[in-house]
Amino acid sequence: MTKKAVCIETEKRRFPRLKVPVLFRAAKIEEEVNPTYNLGLGGVRIYSNRYLKKGNQLEIELCFPKGNSVVATVRVVWTKVLPPGSDAAFDVGLEFIDLPPAAIDDLKGVLET
Repeated sequence: MTKKAVCIETEKRRFPRLKVPVLFRAAKIEEEVNPTYNLGLGGVRIYSNRYLKKGNQLEIELCFPKGNSVVATVRVVWTKVLPPGSDAAFDVGLEFIDLPPAAIDDLKGVLET
C-alpha cells in the first residue's frame, strides 16, 4: 500500500492580509482614491493603471474609514499585468517600509473589525 502525499497550502506572508475598507492614492497628487484589495501590517495589494517597477519606492496615502489618513512609504514587491476588461491594467503588491506609529494603530483597528 502506498501513501499519498498531501500538499497543504500555507500562508507565506509574515503578516496576514484582509480585504478591508481602506482607500489609497499616490501621496501629494490630486487624484481619486481607490480601494485596496487586501491589506495587512506588512503591506497592501492594489490595482493600478500605471506600471510600477519591482523595487521602486513611492509614497501612498491610506484613507481610513474614520476619515483620517496617513502617508506611508512602500516598495513595489511584484507587478502583474491584468487581462483586458479588468478594473485596472496592473495588480501590484506593495511592502510597507516606513509606516508612522499612528498608522499602525489605525491599521490594527481596521483589521480587527
